[in-house]
Amino acid sequence: MREDTRGQAFTLEGLVSALVLLGALLFAVQSVVVTPGSGGDLDASTRSDLRQQASDILLTTARAENNDLSTLVRNWSQSRQTFSGAINRNIGYGPRTPPGAFGVMLNQTFNQRGYLYNVHVAYRPKNLSDGTRRVPMVDRGTPSEQAVTASYTVTLYDNQTLTARNVSQNVELWQYDTNATNNVDGFYPVPNAVDGPVYNVVEVRVVVW
Repeated sequence: MREDTRGQAFTLEGLVSALVLLGALLFAVQSVVVTPGSGGDLDASTRSDLRQQASDILLTTARAENNDLSTLVRNWSQSRQTFSGAINRNIGYGPRTPPGAFGVMLNQTFNQRGYLYNVHVAYRPKNLSDGTRRVPMVDRGTPSEQAVTASYTVTLYDNQTLTARNVSQNVELWQYDTNATNNVDGFYPVPNAVDGPVYNVVEVRVVVW
């Protein structure tokens, strides 16, 4: 009887030891996180999370009462010929933070965790057969092969106006020129490409890597 008891004790100790080892192994595996800049590829789960986070930011901004996506797309400076407060037309805000909660969410979600992101506005040209064109809102470099993209569609209307400060609120979108050399004070790169009250349909795209 004593030998049976001792055998059961050894079996129980072996089982407990195995469970402890398995638990430690699972904890170690779950603790391994692929971080940007580590030189490794982002796994499918991480990329899916980044895409979902970017989509959530776009959706939240689109539904915001202030500085929604439409407002940001029309936040164009006539004197700088780029988005208001941006650096230039080539990189948009570049390393700077885009205005409003949109920029805050992008930086907290991606920049502060070591990820890079670009934001650009894709629009229809007047000749729809030319595909789409885009204007950089934020350009922080060349995306890696592991980059993920999320987008949100914004409809612009003829009777809307630009939203930057010091821009006349009496000038509607359809009155602007898409040729920067012809009329510096009346330039907006997104053209009136749709018949009727719709001015253009644009996509705000966020690329994260």
